[in-house]
Amino acid sequence: MAKETLPAALKLMFGHEGGYSNHPSDPGGPTKYGVTLKTLRAHRRNPKLTAEDVKALTLAEAEDVYHKSYWTQSGGDLLPAGLDYSSFDYGVNSGPATAIKRLQKVLGIGQDGIVGGQTLAAIDAYPGGLAELIVAYAEERMRYLRGLGTWGKFGRGWTIRVTGKDPKGQYKPALGVVGNSLRMAAGRVTAPSASPVGTPKAPPSDAGIAEILKKPEAWAPLGGLLSAVGGMAAGAGPVQWALAVVLVAGVGYGLYRLVKRERATA
Repeated sequence: MAKETLPAALKLMFGHEGGYSNHPSDPGGPTKYGVTLKTLRAHRRNPKLTAEDVKALTLAEAEDVYHKSYWTQSGGDLLPAGLDYSSFDYGVNSGPATAIKRLQKVLGIGQDGIVGGQTLAAIDAYPGGLAELIVAYAEERMRYLRGLGTWGKFGRGWTIRVTGKDPKGQYKPALGVVGNSLRMAAGRVTAPSASPVGTPKAPPSDAGIAEILKKPEAWAPLGGLLSAVGGMAAGAGPVQWALAVVLVAGVGYGLYRLVKRERATA
């Protein structure tokens, strides 16, 4: 969408992404305004930066980081108003590639993580129009978040961030990302507000093993090994049992590689 959405998106973003934090369970590590140490090192092209440099990060530089490293990569200048903010916020929290792939999943097209002509055409043709797409995208984001291994610790904050609703009912309902996105899509001004609960990063590397193993395509490469284990276990001799043990070890390694691959490509 037009670049005029960016200033409003940044103000909303800083309502979710607070000051400095370094939660031991947050995969982002030292973070300020949502900018992690890893991201700041890449932005400044200096691998020697430390947590102290993150602490000293200014709001102006954080805005520059978001513009250069997240807004464009999340399709900010191409997506319709409202959807651009949804994708941008998703990209900051979980990575731009994940944000776009999940949008493409909702659209029912190939998931390459890049906003191009096919993605834009699918958006225009989405049944129900832009508003319904924004809601469906938020629902898909929540499904993704529930599949992360850190959901139990950070799920409440993520839910408030995306939906504006506190699962515990302690905080009054707010617009959340989905509500603000719908307002933007309707051309209405939306005011930023501080998130009452922290929302650490939610990268695909935290995808829960159970969630990964639900995918039928993930098991396909292991089908032959599993069949072989069953056949060997049916035998009574020591040779068959020894081979079965070797094959079980192979299945275990295969599962390890499977989880690693799925997390890397999520």
